[in-house]
Amino acid sequence: MKEDASSRKIEEATDSLNTKKFYVLLIFVSLVGVVGALIMILFFFLEDLLIGVIWKDIPVDSLTPVFNPWILVICLVGGLCVGLIRYYFQGEIAIMAEDLNEFNEKGRFGLKRGIELFIRGLASLVCGAPLGPEAPLTVSTGAAGTYIAEKARMPAPVVTLSSLSAISGFFGAFLASPFGGALIFIEVTLEKGIMTWKAVLPSIVAATAGFAVYFLLAGSFLEGMFTLPPFEGFREIDLIYAIGLGLLGGGCGIAFIMMYKKMREVFEPLENRPLLLGLLGGLGLGIAGMLLPLTLFMGSDQLQVLLNNYLEVSLILLLILVVAKILLVTFSFSTGFAGGYIFPAFFIGGTLGILVFRLFPFIPLEVCLVCVIAGVSVALLRSPIALAMIIAMVFDPQLLPAMAIALVMGFIVSYKYSLPYTRKINRKEE
Repeated sequence: MKEDASSRKIEEATDSLNTKKFYVLLIFVSLVGVVGALIMILFFFLEDLLIGVIWKDIPVDSLTPVFNPWILVICLVGGLCVGLIRYYFQGEIAIMAEDLNEFNEKGRFGLKRGIELFIRGLASLVCGAPLGPEAPLTVSTGAAGTYIAEKARMPAPVVTLSSLSAISGFFGAFLASPFGGALIFIEVTLEKGIMTWKAVLPSIVAATAGFAVYFLLAGSFLEGMFTLPPFEGFREIDLIYAIGLGLLGGGCGIAFIMMYKKMREVFEPLENRPLLLGLLGGLGLGIAGMLLPLTLFMGSDQLQVLLNNYLEVSLILLLILVVAKILLVTFSFSTGFAGGYIFPAFFIGGTLGILVFRLFPFIPLEVCLVCVIAGVSVALLRSPIALAMIIAMVFDPQLLPAMAIALVMGFIVSYKYSLPYTRKINRKEE
């Protein structure tokens, strides 16, 4: 009988928490966590280096169209590279939620898939795709953890734990917290009952090791991401505002999910033609980049541009940027670009928050930003506690009570919606 390698068997990684075998396992996963952090450092180093060379002197932080032909050339070449990578690796189009679902079933990430997403994710982000780095790094670090454990001839449950530990090492460094990765795993798998203390404790140890290595080498990734006007202080009325803002953000997240599924349906017939699909993606990305430069890249620097000019930007432009970013992110996913949706959700929610503030200036700007971002983010990544930790690090911790309400409202309103896309071919077979 074939051994069950799914993540549900992780309970069998060791007999007991209080044994010598378990402590040896903790040492092993801490080393794997360091590997996860080092992979992230390598990815960021290459990304910054290539973006600095390729996009030098191109004004992509402009509030007005930039009719620079190099934007179109860069995006087309990037789309072609994405298509070539998919063609060579025979890679499927899938977002992080879909890869994690597969991991829950198999308990491992294949090395080929990990290498492909590292390269394809790097190519996608370098050419300006409006995506974050967390999705390709989740799979590539998880694949490294799988490879290490399988080379060491570990049993299937430890292979799964090693994969989780590498991912936790990456998230520990990425989120500047030893608890971020564990919280995401716990919350995402909560209803399936997959995570146990035998997975949580090693994940925390691995994340701590990854965080320590990254902090020593590079400092914090999230700290100081945004500069905002001085915050006047929390008011009780902000809790009332948070209800509506969280619902608005959750509704925007639902619109993102529906658009993603519709966009996948449109481009699904071309998924077996990666070169054509990549070129189409590059063409669309290039046109959007010239017309609306702020829709390129993952959105953190671009949101800061809007924050620096939040009183001057027109209401129509803010609305267009929200809609265009949703369209471009879902379009990029559907044409083969690889990346994450957490930080693009920050741009979408932050831009919508600025729009709300301009319409209702009696609501503080930071309350609008934090609460709408919380609503959008929790609709896409069903991890309210981890998101609360991330948003509190990026913005003022005084807003935690309002943010908590917005997270709950966004979670409730979007609860019946989910990002994973079910292929038509699978539906026909059921």
